[in-house]
Amino acid sequence: MTQPALLVFATRYDDVTRRTHGIAQRLLASAGESGIATSALLETAAVGPGLVDALAGHPVVVAFYCHGDEEGRLLAQDRQPCWTDDRIPDLSGIAVFAHACRAIRWLTDHAAHHRARLMIGYEGDLITPANGSVRFWEIYRDVHSFIPRELAAGTDDSRIRHEFSEVCTRCLHELYKHQAGLIELVAIQQSGNEVVFA
Repeated sequence: MTQPALLVFATRYDDVTRRTHGIAQRLLASAGESGIATSALLETAAVGPGLVDALAGHPVVVAFYCHGDEEGRLLAQDRQPCWTDDRIPDLSGIAVFAHACRAIRWLTDHAAHHRARLMIGYEGDLITPANGSVRFWEIYRDVHSFIPRELAAGTDDSRIRHEFSEVCTRCLHELYKHQAGLIELVAIQQSGNEVVFA
């Protein structure tokens, strides 16, 4: 059996995670259309032990769509951290994308132990409008599925950074042209401006 290039981890238990679960679904669909081998831990399967087992297959990329807590820990479906300080998974050679508030902090804190090849995430809280338009959510799902899909396809990291910035700028202009609300514009601008590659 072929090892997946992309492992998607997505919780779903409140309004925010219902939306981020939608991003995960978009990522899985677009990766499949691109011929990228995928594996997924969704909803009740999105728990720490399952994640550790799935990571043993050494995917090229793991993409997290979940909450981050005050410390930036990635939270599983059971609302517990995806791993603990005494059971940090080996992410050697794996690129990690985390669409979760403050997640890059926790990933960076554990870098010496998990040894991920690349970590991508956000230092602050992600802004999302509770009453965003249908068009906004379509664009937001596309924006936040771009990086892990491109990494899994083998696109160069520096090219991804540049193209992601261009994608966000294009999407911002499109929303502005269609008179999107301020919070929608801020959410897309934050996506491009505040993403951290470490």
